[in-house]
Amino acid sequence: MAVMVTGAAGFVGLALCEYLLGRGDDVIAVDLDAMPERAAREFARAKGRLVASESLDVRDGAAFSALLARHRPRALVHLAAMTPLGAVPPALAVRTAEVNIVGVLNAVAAAAAARTGCMVLVSSGAVFGAASHDAPMLDHTIRPDPRTPYGIAKFAGERMGMLAAAEAGLPLAAARLSSVFGRWERATPARPRPSPIVRITEKALAGKPAVLAEAVKRDFIYSADVAAALASLVDHGKTVADPLHVTIDAMWSLPDWCAALQKRIPGFQWTLDPVHPEADGAANDRSPLSWKELAATTGFRARFGMEQAIEDYLAWYRAA
Repeated sequence: MAVMVTGAAGFVGLALCEYLLGRGDDVIAVDLDAMPERAAREFARAKGRLVASESLDVRDGAAFSALLARHRPRALVHLAAMTPLGAVPPALAVRTAEVNIVGVLNAVAAAAAARTGCMVLVSSGAVFGAASHDAPMLDHTIRPDPRTPYGIAKFAGERMGMLAAAEAGLPLAAARLSSVFGRWERATPARPRPSPIVRITEKALAGKPAVLAEAVKRDFIYSADVAAALASLVDHGKTVADPLHVTIDAMWSLPDWCAALQKRIPGFQWTLDPVHPEADGAANDRSPLSWKELAATTGFRARFGMEQAIEDYLAWYRAA
């Protein structure tokens, strides 16, 4: 039986499909958007089998249920989400709520009706909002206080999804992602702006200088590690009472990344200028997420530190 991944044509979705197929799993990729050509080519050569690529609007509960009933996956990883940035006009706020909340409830209902073995619901560290510095390390004991449309919708979807799954008897684990970057990042309608790390790296590879807005250290985590963490929850297959955090037990800054790029890309220049209108920065200033609960649950520990991530990402990018 296959693993179904919603949001499969998005950044983290592609990384997860790549990981699952690479280890030999069958995968059903579900998204409203088409899979990139590079992914389709590479996935066709993987050890596992891409059973199907299905188009679905997760707001359509009947279509969601029909899809699960037809494929009967052994697990569902629900990644489909809207990630609006900056000003969020009313129409976009409505769509964000529909996708990030109603879409989650549709996923739970469909998985429960199809007797899916388990569901992994992917959330975000953005749920902490104003509570982002309430502790030196953020774990499930810190009460989230989201202040953005994205953070509010993700928190509501997370809580509603966990409650609905418990009532339906569906094994579910919620996973909040830290600051993710890496393979398969690109601008999409659902996630219009890639991470600052990828933006900076693309400038370096294009021979352009980078300007940084800040030098705060963060728990950046590589997309391949995120995929491995989500797969570990699929393998765990059980309900987890509190949301788990997908992160790394290390911190580094954008200047650290730029210094590492300079060693590998001759001529690359960067400056730190917080007032520059085009300066790159990470907006999610917060304490690091706690990695300990996920490690205790599934044994997952991130493999890609900054140096390993930069080597892998540059090789992957240049291979395109």
